Amino acid sequence: MKNLRSIVLIWVAVLCLMGCGKEVYIENQRFMIAEGIDLDDDDKFVIYTASPVFSREATDKYKITTATADTLRIGKKKLESKISGSFGPGKLQSILIGKKMLQQINVLPYLDVFFRDPKNEINANMIVVDGSVKDVMYAKTSDKGQLGSVLKLMLESTYKARISVLTTLQKFHQQMMDNAITPSITEMRVDQGELVVTGTTLLHKDGTYATSLNNQESSLLLLLQNNTKNPIPLTFHLPSEMFHTDEEMSYVSFNINKVKVKMKPKFEGSHLTVDVLMKVQIDLMERMFDLDMERQSRQLERAIAEELKKECQDLIKKAGKYQVYPFGLGIYVRSHDYKNWKKIEDNWGQVISDAIINMSTQVNIKSIGVSK
Repeated sequence: MKNLRSIVLIWVAVLCLMGCGKEVYIENQRFMIAEGIDLDDDDKFVIYTASPVFSREATDKYKITTATADTLRIGKKKLESKISGSFGPGKLQSILIGKKMLQQINVLPYLDVFFRDPKNEINANMIVVDGSVKDVMYAKTSDKGQLGSVLKLMLESTYKARISVLTTLQKFHQQMMDNAITPSITEMRVDQGELVVTGTTLLHKDGTYATSLNNQESSLLLLLQNNTKNPIPLTFHLPSEMFHTDEEMSYVSFNINKVKVKMKPKFEGSHLTVDVLMKVQIDLMERMFDLDMERQSRQLERAIAEELKKECQDLIKKAGKYQVYPFGLGIYVRSHDYKNWKKIEDNWGQVISDAIINMSTQVNIKSIGVSK
């Protein structure tokens, strides 16, 4: 009986290993690892794909394919007519969108196909290209690796360094559907032949381009979002007369390692006032002027706190000017004052633009590094 049972189990295992489909050879597959959409010079919708080539006979390690179409689905059919083999879904790592396209139309309907087909990869990272998507797709990355891998590593490393956001396709969809927040996406351009992550693109609630943030503003955005799993690097230019130094030498750089934020929203009708208290602990990374830290550390802490407050307020004003709200304050208000939130949620952009934000900051220097 035991022998019979063993034979049956062995046959079941063999049948499972054999499978029920035919073989799929990797050299006959085209895995899209990067896909770009843009408007060409005639404002026609154009699609780009980058896929590695596994054929031993091929000289190029990856192939760029392009097609003009009205939708991504139609474009895929056109692209399939230009390649040898078939597209293998589920390997997409990056989606690039031209700023020109975002300045004219809402991009979400063009991405609808990704959310309909479960085989598609919705964890792909999104990138806004300041310039032509074509320039990025054809950028020379032979000294760094294949384009898809280079884009993925650049986005992940700049996010880890906290100088840009990291937005997946799924997260973008959530930001578009949630009334309490507007989308923020990594921005990139080609500069003298090199790919450069320049900061963050902010979108309106209708999915169109609003404005861009540089790397410093992107770091402040992550700080205001309380996204502080990694240290946030900042460099401030302090008033030169405060520390009796020259203008060109009045710089201080530091990492914010710990943040504690308290927010207190108050409604008077539909008018909102928010009191924000931000306490941060920092490590000094660079100081270009002489300072007696034993006697003047408190003075430096107050100067950094004042500049931090100013730059955060400037960023909030900039966002309010374009009626975008990427900081997540609406999520906080919704969770702490749902009754008032329901009254203004459909007009949150205008409410937050007109809101009074009272911010105070406190800075504590935990480390000054090895100075001697």
